[in-house]
Amino acid sequence: MPKNKIDFNPLKSENEHLRAEFWDRYADDFVSITDALSSNSFLQGELRLCNKYLRKGKKEGKFLKLDVWNEVHHTPLLDHIWNYYDAVYAIDIAPRLIKRAKEILKKKNISVKFSVGDMRKLSYKDNFFDYAFTIGTIEHIPEPVDAIKEIYRVLKPGGRAAIGVPNKYEWFGKSIILDILADTGFKEDGREISYGWSRLTEEVESCGFEIIEKTGLYFMPWFIRLIDWYLYQTSPKLKYVMYIPVLISDFLSRFDFLRKHGSMLVVVLEKPRK
Repeated sequence: MPKNKIDFNPLKSENEHLRAEFWDRYADDFVSITDALSSNSFLQGELRLCNKYLRKGKKEGKFLKLDVWNEVHHTPLLDHIWNYYDAVYAIDIAPRLIKRAKEILKKKNISVKFSVGDMRKLSYKDNFFDYAFTIGTIEHIPEPVDAIKEIYRVLKPGGRAAIGVPNKYEWFGKSIILDILADTGFKEDGREISYGWSRLTEEVESCGFEIIEKTGLYFMPWFIRLIDWYLYQTSPKLKYVMYIPVLISDFLSRFDFLRKHGSMLVVVLEKPRK
């Protein structure tokens, strides 16, 4: 365990102060992969979701992004979509991560209203947002359904959300491998909750949502992503070693059937109008 890490189990601990410190320290040590080839594949999947389901033809509405990890270290989605909306909000439990995201976006003249807080206890009013977006986040907390309930609460009637979670039944056994890596200490952010379509459908519908679409983020075998991630963190110049495998994965990601069996399941949801 790196000297800057703390002993914390994201899926079991209820110490929220420790949770915030855990993610801040993890972010402090992390070598960003924003420009890795597979990160661009991930970003294109996020943009596909926003462009198809979470925007209108004109600038309109309030948009909520739950977690800012990607804005700092992975896929800077807000860079590409912030001007689609009247206002963009972002929340994360980690204060230093929020500070870094603010600094990054301020330099780009991108206006975002940031808050430090827990996605299970959002500080926003009922029926406040038109859109909400979270990919690869709720699986890191003990009760993900509590976050889904909060997303439902803060969305306006007719508002939409895109929620993405790890696919338990991904064809290449990603969830099994990640559990092994977590239990042996190689996956420093610990275990995460993986979903099948049945559980994901049950949980979002139990919160009151109507499902607009079941899809996936992208189709890329976990080992391609892992190798690309490792090589880029070793040296950015090494990312081109994975050019062909990533290119093939990008082509396969065009097919919704394959995306639905990829590493990240996504439901597009709508809060019913009263």
